[in-house]
Order: sequence, then C-alpha cells, then structure tokens
Amino acid sequence: MTVPVGVVVFGRMDSRRLPGKMLRRIAGKPLLNHVIDRARGIPGGLPLAVATSERPVDDAIVRVCEREGVAVFRGPAEDVAARAVACAEAHGFEAFVRLCGDSPFHDGALAGEVIAMHERTNSDVATNVFPRSFPPGVSVEVVKTDVLRRVLAVTAEPADREHVTRYFYRHPDDFHIENLAAPAGRYDGVELTVDTPRDLARADWIMSRLAERRAEATLDRAASLARQWSREAERADAGAATARGELQ
Repeated sequence: MTVPVGVVVFGRMDSRRLPGKMLRRIAGKPLLNHVIDRARGIPGGLPLAVATSERPVDDAIVRVCEREGVAVFRGPAEDVAARAVACAEAHGFEAFVRLCGDSPFHDGALAGEVIAMHERTNSDVATNVFPRSFPPGVSVEVVKTDVLRRVLAVTAEPADREHVTRYFYRHPDDFHIENLAAPAGRYDGVELTVDTPRDLARADWIMSRLAERRAEATLDRAASLARQWSREAERADAGAATARGELQ
C-alpha cells in the first residue's frame, strides 16, 4: 500500500557540537519528543516515521520512538539519502516531508503549505530553503521518493549522500523545484535550530515560555521569543564583560 506523502524525521545521537542532543532535555522533555509532538500537528494526520542509523549509539532513539508509538527505520549513518529512500519505500511514501530532528520549533502550518504546494505543482522538491527566507530550524522539504532514488544512481559524492537534497539544489535546471518564501525581512536574524549548547539554552528558554500549548505554538510566537532571548542574552553577555573589566 502506498500513500502520497508521509513524514520522516531524521536524527542520530552523535552530534559533534552537542553530543546526545536528540535526547537533551528542553523544558523537561527530550528534544526528539518535541519534534515528534509538532510533527503530529502537520495537517492531514500524515503517517510519521523516524529514520536513524543502524549503530548501537542510536538505540536510545529507537526506545523513545517505541514509547511514543512512532515507527522507526534504521539505515546507513552517513548515507542519509539512501536511508531516506529506504525509509520512504519501507513505508510506501510516494513523497516524504523531510524534517530534521534538531528542529523542535518546526511549524505544522508551514509544513502544510509546502505539502499543498507540492501537491498543486507535482514538484520533484517543494521547499522553503531555495533560497532560504525562513529561520534555520523550520526547514521543510517535500521530496519525491522515486526522484531521489534516481539521484542516488548518478552521484556517489559523500556530501550529496549525507545532505539529502544537496544534489537537487546544485542542479536546479534538472528538476522541478518549488519554493515557498517568507515575507521579506520577517524572520531576519532569527535562529531556531538546536546545534550547540547555546542553542539548547535558547530552546529551553523559549519552550518554557510557551507553557502547556508548546506543540501548537506558531512560528511567529517562537520567533518573537527567540528575538527576546537574544536581546536578554546580549545584555547578560555585556554585563558579564563589564564585570570582568571591573575586576581586572
């Protein structure tokens, strides 16, 4: 049985800059759980799977998914594009929404817009990052499974295989790519991804202020809080620098 579109969350435990980040706690809950909660809010009740690696280090991700009742697919650690195709084929996804596991503020409504654009245009890739106008941390891509399978046959370059859609964006004339753009300047300077300890502190601060409706919080609300955190962090950094100067 096939389905037109499914959702695939990609993640693994061994981030170089933030080891174990998929299970780092944000407002009392692991990062991955926040991503899953928000993925369930994508319109249409789409089937959801988490794609991780076959290595023992990622067994912890499998355990979280089992507790959450989410399907898991395990594939190559570095060849993420091959993992994506295999996961989509295993679940019968004719196309899949690619979500990063370090994006606890990805927006279901935004994903719904990109999915609708894909369905309306029959695009090979529908995205909001070509060019990027939305904040890092809310990237959405809808990719046709059979088109990505063909890409695997023509590139063995490690960067193309690790970064699932890199080949498409390097050869845009060979594919039908549709992009959803944000209003000009609306999200300038906003960062919502979680890739470093400072990102984790920001995400915890934002999520704590979203209270009990975290899974439904809009992108604009998260962006507003991200800007507020940046202002307060800058003031704190300036104060600390001044204090160090006074002590010298």
